[in-house]
Amino acid sequence: MSLASAPEPRRAALPTWVFLLGGAVVIVSIVVWACTRPRAAVDHWKQVARARRYFERGLPDLAFQEVAGIRDEAPGAPEALTLAARALLSFGEISTARKTLEHSLQLKRDQADADKMLAAIYLSSGDGPRGITLLQHAAELDPRDFRPWYALGKVYHDLNDAGKAAEAYSEALRRSPPEAEANDSRVGRIRALLDARRVDQASADIAGALVLMPDNPQLLGQAARHACEQHRSDEAMKLADRAITLDPNNFDAHLARARLHLLADRSRDALADAGKAVEANPRDLSALQLLMQIQSRLGLKEQAEATRSRFRETSTRRDVMVRLTHKITEHPDDPEPRCQMGRAAYEDGSEELAAECFRAALDLDPNYMPARQALAILNRSRRETSAPAGPKPKPATAAK
Repeated sequence: MSLASAPEPRRAALPTWVFLLGGAVVIVSIVVWACTRPRAAVDHWKQVARARRYFERGLPDLAFQEVAGIRDEAPGAPEALTLAARALLSFGEISTARKTLEHSLQLKRDQADADKMLAAIYLSSGDGPRGITLLQHAAELDPRDFRPWYALGKVYHDLNDAGKAAEAYSEALRRSPPEAEANDSRVGRIRALLDARRVDQASADIAGALVLMPDNPQLLGQAARHACEQHRSDEAMKLADRAITLDPNNFDAHLARARLHLLADRSRDALADAGKAVEANPRDLSALQLLMQIQSRLGLKEQAEATRSRFRETSTRRDVMVRLTHKITEHPDDPEPRCQMGRAAYEDGSEELAAECFRAALDLDPNYMPARQALAILNRSRRETSAPAGPKPKPATAAK
C-alpha cells in the first residue's frame, strides 16, 4: 500500500460541551468589548440649544416640546428642566413649574435662572425667606446681573426691612441696569432711606435723582417728604404741589402736605390730604396714625375711633403675616399656614397674593377644603363686579 492510497487517520470527535463553551466565550468577549469600547456620551445639549432658540423667537410651546420628555440625569438635563419650567410659567402652570424647578435644582444646584424663577414662585405665595435665599444665591452665581438685587429691594421693602432694601437697590444700581429699572431703583432706595429714618443720607440721592428725573411724581413726592423732615416747609409744599399736579393720588405728597397743613394749624386742609394719603395706601400705619391725630384735633371722636380700630387691625394683620411667613418657611409642606396667609392677605386687600397662597396650599394638598372653599369665594367675588358695593365675603376659616 502506497502512502498515497493509505486512508487518513480518523480524528477523535470533540464533546458537545466543548463547542458550547467556545460559543459562550465568544459571546462574553463581545459583551466585554461592547461595554468597554469608547462611545459617545448621551446628553441633552442639542435639545437645550434648540429650546433656547425657540424662546428667542417667542415660541415657548415649541421650546417645551424639545425638552418636555427629558426625565434622566444626563448632562444638560437640569438645564432642560429649567427651560421646561420657563415654558410652563408662560402657560400659567405655576404648580408644575415649581416642581420642575425644584427637581432641576436637585440635579444641579448652581443655576441662576432656576433660582430666579423659583424665587418668584415662592415670593408670590408668601414664602419670603426661601425666596430671598434663592435670590441671594442667584446674585452670587451671576455677579454682573442687576435683577436679583432689584428683586431683593422690592422683597425687603415688602417685609418692612428698609435698611436691607436700600442696600439691595444700591447693589442693583452698581450693575448699570436699563433706564426704567435704574429709575425704579433710585426711587426705591430713597423711599427705603426715608423709611429707615436715614434722612441726611437721602439728601445726595434725591439731589442726583432730581437732575435725572425732574418730572417723576414719585420722586417729587419723596423729595417733598424729605424737605418736610428737614423743616424746609416752603420747598416741601412746592414739591408736593408739583407731585400732586402730575399724580393726584401721590401718597408721599399728600402725606407731606397733610403734615405741613397740620403744623400751620390748617387742620381742615390737613384732614383732606391725610384722607387722600390713606386712600392711596390704606395699609400705611403712619398715614392712619396722622389721620387719627387730625380727626382727634378736630373733635371728630367717632371718626377718630374708627381710624384707631383700623390702625390696630392693620398693625395686627401685619404682625400675623410676618409670623405666617416664617411658619411657611419652617413647614413648607403644610397647606394650613399658606391658607392662613391667603386669608390675611385677602382681608388686607391683597387679592393676588391671597389667590396665590390658596393655590399654593392646594398644590400641596389638592383635597385641602379650607383653601378650596376660600379660593372659590375669592373667584366668585371677582366675577361679581357688577354687584352693589358692600363688605367682601370672608374666605372660609381653616379647619383645625
